[in-house]
Parts: sequence; structure tokens; C-alpha cells
Amino acid sequence: MKMDRLTMAHERAGAGPREHGLAMLTALTAAEIYGEAKPEQAHGLYVAIGRRFSTLVDMADVRDLDDLAERINGLWAVCGYGHARLQAVETGIRVVHRGAPVTIEGDHAGHWVRLFPALLEGAYDAWFRQLGSSGLLSTRLLRHEGDVIEFHHGG
Repeated sequence: MKMDRLTMAHERAGAGPREHGLAMLTALTAAEIYGEAKPEQAHGLYVAIGRRFSTLVDMADVRDLDDLAERINGLWAVCGYGHARLQAVETGIRVVHRGAPVTIEGDHAGHWVRLFPALLEGAYDAWFRQLGSSGLLSTRLLRHEGDVIEFHHGG
């Protein structure tokens, strides 16, 4: 019976078997993590995963925010994770990430809305640190509405 529901969900999603399987694995992993860990522990884990994710971007020869945005958006495009705009502001760097996946297949508990922003937070923070950001500065979530996630990196 459960496999029938899984097959029907797969057909409705229109994703290939691999994408569907990876989404289900992500959703089930998140359910286990959020079911066993305290919220701040789960957040910290996904921030750490975001830091690891950041290593997929070659930072060689990145000279400014435009170069960084181009590299980051290349990764997000390959993953289907939307795109980012980086803007220097008086208090640091503003990141507006648009086109973020709102949900994933199989995430009945709705963990994705916490998981994905934490992953992005870790990735953006790691990239800014690779460019020389001080340990006194941090990346924090400002806003998350639908497919738009906004961060600030600064003091």
C-alpha cells in the first residue's frame, strides 16, 4: 500500500526516478534529524552541510561580489535551487535568494522550510569567510517568504 502511494506521488511530481528518490531521501533524513535533535542542533547540522556545499564552488580569482554571485548562481542553477543577488550595504552584505524550492516531494512534515534556509546560511557564510570576512561577522536570516530567502552578512 505504501509503495502504491510512493508510485502515485512520483507520477504526480513528474520528476525522474533519480530526482524523486533523492527528494524522498532528503525528506526522510530531515524527518529523522528533526525528530531526534533539538531545533538548534538540526539548524546547526544543516548550516554545517551548507558550509560543505560551499566547497563545490571554485573561489579562485573571485575579485568582487559580482564574480562571487556568478559562481554561486552557477551552482544554484545546476541544482535547481534558484539564484542570488548580492549587494554591498552600509552594514555588510545583503543576499536576496529567489526561486528557492518551496517544498520537496515526500516532506509531509514541512521540514524543508527550515532545512533549506539553514543550508543557504551555511553556504553564504562560508563563501564570505573565504573572501576574508572577519570571525566577528555572521550571516543571519532576515526574511523567508515563499521562494524568497533574504540574509544579511555583517555585524
